[in-house]
Amino acid sequence: MIARALVNSLGGIFEVKKMANASGGIKRKFLTILYYAYQYENSSSVNIVTEFAGKPCLPHDLKAIFISGPAKIGKDCVIFHNVTINAVNHTDDKNFGAPVIGDECYISPSVTIMGGCKIGNRVRIEANASICEDIPDNSIVRVLNDGRQEVVTYPKEKPVDTKYYSHDGSKWICNKNGGWVEVEDEEKLKKLFIMYGK
Repeated sequence: MIARALVNSLGGIFEVKKMANASGGIKRKFLTILYYAYQYENSSSVNIVTEFAGKPCLPHDLKAIFISGPAKIGKDCVIFHNVTINAVNHTDDKNFGAPVIGDECYISPSVTIMGGCKIGNRVRIEANASICEDIPDNSIVRVLNDGRQEVVTYPKEKPVDTKYYSHDGSKWICNKNGGWVEVEDEEKLKKLFIMYGK
């Protein structure tokens, strides 16, 4: 609880991560301890050296998320709870290495991404998927009823929707550039209204 209050007063967990990596001496030690204390309170482990191209959208905050140090995460990614993005350190393993995740990816709850795979830009990975191979740009990864997975790749002219939508009490918003913008697409607004009645 104390770590949460301190982190929030400093601008959030990713601001603390950025400040810790840019600091030295006692300040770096304090910020690093605070960074990991916050994660401990949230049952998460995101290494302080993990590279993020921009602040990710975490719909349920930093809850039960594990990301290993050498992983790289693109900008405007959505990462849900119970997600594991993990390096494979066995040098004789064909999946040796760490995941590299592109921009605007949507990683649903309970997804595992392992080893030296590359996830393209605008990829939506649905719940419970387990990935250790490259996924092309503009794709959706689905887990079928029989447990098999399928990867459906769309042409560039039909971009996969990888935004996270939320209602702020007065309007629909979605993630963009590490923050929130109002949803203006009429088709999307109609569908959101049908589902949620707002």
